[in-house]
Amino acid sequence: MFGLPPPDPAFEFSIASRGMSKGIAQTDDEPQIILKGSGKSGPLELGGQWKNVTSASARGEAATFVNASHNFGKVRVNGGVAYKFQTGVSGNPDADSFEFTAGSNAGFGRVALRAVGIYSPDDLGAAKQSLYLEGGPAFDVTKTIRASANIGRRERDGAPDYTSFNFGLSKTIDKTIVVDLRYYDTAQSELGRQFKPRIVLSARVTF
Repeated sequence: MFGLPPPDPAFEFSIASRGMSKGIAQTDDEPQIILKGSGKSGPLELGGQWKNVTSASARGEAATFVNASHNFGKVRVNGGVAYKFQTGVSGNPDADSFEFTAGSNAGFGRVALRAVGIYSPDDLGAAKQSLYLEGGPAFDVTKTIRASANIGRRERDGAPDYTSFNFGLSKTIDKTIVVDLRYYDTAQSELGRQFKPRIVLSARVTF
């Protein structure tokens, strides 16, 4: 259909010592597990994922998504839309939302630059309109070790705005396993536990 090749399925299993999303913590004192299944056909990717979260209103967060990407020389541009919804819901929270993403990556030898924007017209929970912008450089220390740093800014209606940053190292093993050690912090640590500094160890396996 539309001249696209047959879909190429993939499955990812990720585990982190602490769940992180948009620069702040999603779990308190417990690890986070992310299960993701997808199928790629040409520039398109369709899939879904689930992860556990620490929240007074839900035990998990799931999403279905469609993404597209295209290369313009050394610059890769991507965009997508996701429908997110909470699982294990308690009470009657605002438990679903749409999220729109646009980003780009550019490589210059061993150096790469990344930028991404994530917008939701009505985010989960008390937050309404939300925009998160993040970007930063990466450097290939070796063929399998990459150093990277990012700075982000999130503006929200109905929830605190904040500035986040992180830096760390990632190691690729046999092209299917990526291990990452990263330091996270925000400029608004006084807002609560999820905004405080932390070191996170994570691993992602792709099948």
